[in-house]
Amino acid sequence: MKEKNSMLFLGFLSRAALIMMTIISVFGWNGVKGHPPSRILLDTDMGTDDIFALLYLLKLNRSEMDLQAVTISSNAWSDAGHAVNHVYDILYMKGCDDVVVGVGGEGGILPDSTILPNVGGYLPMIDQGNVTAGYCRYRQAIPVGHGGRLDVNSNYGFRKSFLPQGKRTYSPLRQPTAQKVMIETISAGPTVVFLIGSHTNFALFLLSNPCLKKNVEHIYIMGGGIRSKSPKGCCPDNASPSCQPQQCGDHGNLFTDYTSNPYAEFNIFMDPFAAYQVIHSGIPITIVPLDATNTIPVNNFFFETFEKNQHTYEAQYCFKSMKMVRDTWFNDQFYKSYFIWDSFMAGVAASILRKRYNHQGENEFAEMEYMNVTVVTSNKPYGISDGSNPFFDDSKAPRFNLERNGVHSGHVQTRLGDPFCIVKNGRGRCQDGYTKEVDKPGGVPVLVAVKAKPNQNGSSLLDREFFVSFLHVLNQAEHTG
Repeated sequence: MKEKNSMLFLGFLSRAALIMMTIISVFGWNGVKGHPPSRILLDTDMGTDDIFALLYLLKLNRSEMDLQAVTISSNAWSDAGHAVNHVYDILYMKGCDDVVVGVGGEGGILPDSTILPNVGGYLPMIDQGNVTAGYCRYRQAIPVGHGGRLDVNSNYGFRKSFLPQGKRTYSPLRQPTAQKVMIETISAGPTVVFLIGSHTNFALFLLSNPCLKKNVEHIYIMGGGIRSKSPKGCCPDNASPSCQPQQCGDHGNLFTDYTSNPYAEFNIFMDPFAAYQVIHSGIPITIVPLDATNTIPVNNFFFETFEKNQHTYEAQYCFKSMKMVRDTWFNDQFYKSYFIWDSFMAGVAASILRKRYNHQGENEFAEMEYMNVTVVTSNKPYGISDGSNPFFDDSKAPRFNLERNGVHSGHVQTRLGDPFCIVKNGRGRCQDGYTKEVDKPGGVPVLVAVKAKPNQNGSSLLDREFFVSFLHVLNQAEHTG
């Protein structure tokens, strides 16, 4: 009898061990302890602040935040090949060559609104035809020279001298496309999407692959300005009567064209129609807009503390990048004009994701609030035909089945200083790319970061809680390149 009981007990242990091994094989050890890691797809334009966000994410424990893929937003602050090589070099330094990188593609959008496979995403959707080159309607707002694309492409000339180069390099004919990478990554399982550039790539994915929306758990966005009021360009209290405020109080941050459009933020302005598609997709969305990032400027205390705490290659590269931006800033207002943007969104998102079923967005770094939001894609009056709006002007029927007199049918900003947008002796009136708070049914409820939380340690010179996390994460010995 004892022998029989022993055999039964051993059989039970064998079955229990098999079940445990199955669970581990599916979810990993973290799945046994809690929930599986968040699979993350990052879409980025690889500006300087994007570097900070990417390295912050890569320094986090992959058993919690597992970066699966990076796609390049190639119609904004950097050009395709340079951005891909920059990401490859960072991933190689981190030992993360398993992270796939996608950009562009040779597909287009036909006149009947058919989106071809591997559509390029090099142009905003309103100007995308069946070619990969065309009119730079919104990208004109991004400088080419000083502080613009040429500086960003090479990270002010020191990317190659600092970062190691691996075997992966940009190859136009062999490079995985953004759409292919998105489809394969999101098809493989539940995915969290981080958007820290324009929304073109992801909007095209959503419109082309509606059956895969169910695999997108959440979208985190750095972009827009909802109730924000720009602190830049304000006259000081002791200013002379001749001082003329510039962007002071604007919702947006288009420093190159605020006299035409004081409402838009760069990431959303690069493709307002794409951002509209993303925000109205029905997928849960959290936005970290200028409302919050304007409350976490890089001040001299943070800068000096960062300078003294560069104990890893990641921290050194980030500080060197930030110092180059400061030293080449176009005026003496760097500490009042440069903010923690994309990495702040990454920190807020990671903090939210660590808590399961965290529908109110509780996190360590930002105060949150639900708002009803939309994205303005054209300007009133609607239903006009003035040659500015290819969705309507170039087609017998509106493209993408848009309403003839709907919110997308007005004048669309054509260029910097668009005469339609200029108001004599007043603020510009164009609102293309404005993430606007509206009543239902015109908007959708999204979770919005409204303010950066102060440092819990009131005696610290670092006045924001995220500053502490940012420096700690970049300088921790674990996951060092």
